[in-house]
Parts: sequence; C-alpha cells; structure tokens
Amino acid sequence: MITNKSTPEKFQPKGITLVEVLVTVTVVSFMILAMLSLYVAGQRYFMNGNARSDVLRDNRHVLNYISQDVKEAIQVMSVWDVYAASTECLILQVPSIDASGIIVDIDSQFDYIVYRLNSEYPNRLERIIDANDGISNREDSSRVIATRVNSFQLSSGGVEFSGVSDFSKLDNVDIALVTTQNLLGRTFQETLRTGVKLRNKSD
Repeated sequence: MITNKSTPEKFQPKGITLVEVLVTVTVVSFMILAMLSLYVAGQRYFMNGNARSDVLRDNRHVLNYISQDVKEAIQVMSVWDVYAASTECLILQVPSIDASGIIVDIDSQFDYIVYRLNSEYPNRLERIIDANDGISNREDSSRVIATRVNSFQLSSGGVEFSGVSDFSKLDNVDIALVTTQNLLGRTFQETLRTGVKLRNKSD
C-alpha cells in the first residue's frame, strides 16, 4: 500500500521586515530634510532680496530729496548759523516761498536747508530747515531722513567739500550715499551716487 506523504510547507512571513522599515524611514527622512533645506534657502534668498531692495529704495528716496533741494538752491554756503560746510555737511541757500509755493524774492529773501550727519548719532542723516521768519511759508524743522548711513560724501567737480576754497562758485553738487542693513546674519551695503546742478545759480 502506497501512502502519499505531503511535505509540510515552510512558514513564509508576510509584510515588511524591520530592516525594510528602517531603510524606508531613512530615505523619507533624507527627502524631507532636502525639501526643508530648499525651502529655507528659498526663504533666505527672498528675504535677502527684499533687504537689498529696501536699502536701495531708501537710498534713492534720500537722494531724490536732496537733489530737489539742490536744484532749487541759489548757492551752496560755506557757513550758516552754527553749521559749517564739510564733506559730510551741505548748506543750501534757497528762495523763500509764499503760501502758494511761489518764490517771494529770489534776490533778497532766503531760507536755509542743511543736510548733515548727526554728530551724536553718526548713522543718522538730518535735514534741517532754517526759514526766513515772517517772510517764508516754510517752517523751521529738524528731522532724520535716513538711518543706517555709513557714509555721506559731498564733492563738486571731483573736489571734496573739505577742499573747496570758494563755495560761492559751486554750481553743482556730487553726492555719494552709503547705507547698510543687517538681516539673517548678513550685512547688505549699497552705494548710490548722483550729481545735481543748481538751476538758480547765477553766473
């Protein structure tokens, strides 16, 4: 009599092993870290770009402000009141104006506008107005128009203000403004330059 003996099947585990789980977790972790690194780098690049744009915008705004006053000036002064012109101090004699913004008398009625770095806070650029009391519609004022200023350099025709002997002959002003901003451990420094001619300068 022949009997059929069936050999028992060996146990075959189903599912994944611990090693496979560890490999999968490791691969997924690396992928997540890579994506996070790209995201952080993108955010840093975006914020750095914004910081640089802010510095440039501030510089342009300040230079436009100064340029407008220089264009309207009668002349650049060497001294006025307690202020003395230097490489970091600009003194402008401008015509007094009435309530409508019309020049009162371009030959005899003047206001004075001073741009200078604050001696106590040298990173602050000030705009000071000394108005012709009782004549001009301008009001005396002193305000900071820029912070984070590294350098405010004034010259004319390649000669720094500190080397100018006769300010009454100046008919143009060259301005260089350097500002900085710190963000995310980086320092952004921008330099803008412009040259402005005095439109009311008489020969």
